[in-house]
Amino acid sequence: MGTRIFRPDEVGSAAVLGPLESLVLNAVWAIDSPVTVGDVAEWLKNAGQHVHYSSAKTTLNTLTEKGYLRKRSIGRANAFAASLSKEEFDRWVVGGVLSGLLRNYRSPLMASLAETMAHDAESLQEFERLLAEQRVRGER
Repeated sequence: MGTRIFRPDEVGSAAVLGPLESLVLNAVWAIDSPVTVGDVAEWLKNAGQHVHYSSAKTTLNTLTEKGYLRKRSIGRANAFAASLSKEEFDRWVVGGVLSGLLRNYRSPLMASLAETMAHDAESLQEFERLLAEQRVRGER
């Protein structure tokens, strides 16, 4: 997969991809089956995002080169599919961000999490549940 540069001010996949890459990848996820360039261009048009066919084609190929998509030939056309589901992609992004934060800012990260969760009982309960699940998996 491509290098992760995290932009915390952006929303969703745009936090690690360029704006057009994010639009195109989200279209592939939304269509949820192998897509052609035409499929993506049409989906984006229907979603109110007017992207030229050539821009969609270039972006699909770029996402393939970066490892976010897989490409296969179907006759004279190419079909593209996501390498990761949206959920897997989100976990990959978060894992990369947290690994970097733990490596470079371990104490401030832990202190910030503790402070945040001390004031958010629901998040603390969810974190404790997830931590217990991970411990059980580690014992296996």
